[in-house]
Amino acid sequence: MAYDWKRLERLNGGAAVYYTEPHLDRDDEVWFWDAKYNVQISSQGRLAKRERVIAPPGPQAARHTLYVVDKQLFVDVETYGERAVLRRGLLNGDLVTTMIAAAEVDGVLARYRALGFRDGTPWNATPQRVTVREYRKGGKWTVHVDGNVVVEDCRNETKRATRTAAIALAEQRIAAQRKTGYALRLIELTKASYANPKPPTVRGASKRATIAKRPTFAVPNNAYAAVDTAIAMLRDLHDRLPAHHFVAELVDAKADRARIEASEGHAKYFVSMHRKRLGRWRSAKPGAPRRGESSWQYFVRTYGSITWVIGNEADADLEMFYCGNVSGGGWSCLEIGEQLYDLDGLIAATKQRELAVLHVFAGGWHDDKSFAFDTRTSSPTGEHPIVAFGEGAPKLAKSGAKPVAFGVWLHARVSKLAKTVERNLRDLA
Repeated sequence: MAYDWKRLERLNGGAAVYYTEPHLDRDDEVWFWDAKYNVQISSQGRLAKRERVIAPPGPQAARHTLYVVDKQLFVDVETYGERAVLRRGLLNGDLVTTMIAAAEVDGVLARYRALGFRDGTPWNATPQRVTVREYRKGGKWTVHVDGNVVVEDCRNETKRATRTAAIALAEQRIAAQRKTGYALRLIELTKASYANPKPPTVRGASKRATIAKRPTFAVPNNAYAAVDTAIAMLRDLHDRLPAHHFVAELVDAKADRARIEASEGHAKYFVSMHRKRLGRWRSAKPGAPRRGESSWQYFVRTYGSITWVIGNEADADLEMFYCGNVSGGGWSCLEIGEQLYDLDGLIAATKQRELAVLHVFAGGWHDDKSFAFDTRTSSPTGEHPIVAFGEGAPKLAKSGAKPVAFGVWLHARVSKLAKTVERNLRDLA
């Protein structure tokens, strides 16, 4: 159904808007772009006026920051005596600044908590994401606290004995910069380099959903069981933590359309590109290998493919690439299938006929993150050496490498990736 753009224009006082769906649209709170790409905030039926606010003189009494990390939204409040500065907007983007009475602060925070904003600290949204504050006066100056370290301009680090002491130093530096005329213009998140605390639970905030612990998986005793265990790990993560990622082989094109759209953003194209892969594991069950069958052949026969799509906010510390090297094909850390790559086309382009001994089975070749079987060497069970592959500068190593069972390789890779993805997903939960 088409979005009601006339509604946004009414909320914008009749002025033109940019025709993209709002960043936030819940009840009577709508954050959207106007025609000049400025964020507009309609809250409780009132359009917030964009003000050039200068924080009142004197010491800052308190600071509160709330976040919706996966949508890159924030609410930031600084209290000075009887007045407070309220900033709302996009992380690493535009913001709207208004002045409110200090007596209104608790109500504002309660409202946004009810709308799904999570309490962070003013210096970190999660243990892995620290808050950078950018101040401007002609030039710019940034400051953030990471663990017990104050970082200025993203490179000058000052360590303190405790995190509390580091925050105090950062606030002193901010106060000094404000006196010279610097004003806060941007808030963003960056990856933490040091240990940071989990933000405290605040009374009145919506409770976070309890996430079940990862089940224990038995150590596989052969390469075929290793394939089954790797698939079981992916099934578990897909079902237990259903936001910000999905395995295409476990989704339904219609029933899971919203999940596909949320993580990929191009659901229609994604479904058309991967229609044969969607839901193919739903009826797949571990079985006995056939006589003489390699673990790769067992995987292809039993499961067919792996297409693991990760949302942008959950891809930290993962080697990511587009499935099929096509935007809209899925931002992925693992794509495996029987016929993914046109090796004949590469040979024709490079005149390197020796590459014909490779069997590319993983995505990421355009970014040198792919893998291939080297079929010059084979084990009695039909396994081959597994080599890194990239089409940018393909080279064939000397033969004689030891074969590695595909199932063993897959189990090790999924184990490593799943650990990182789960950490990232829990950070967003």
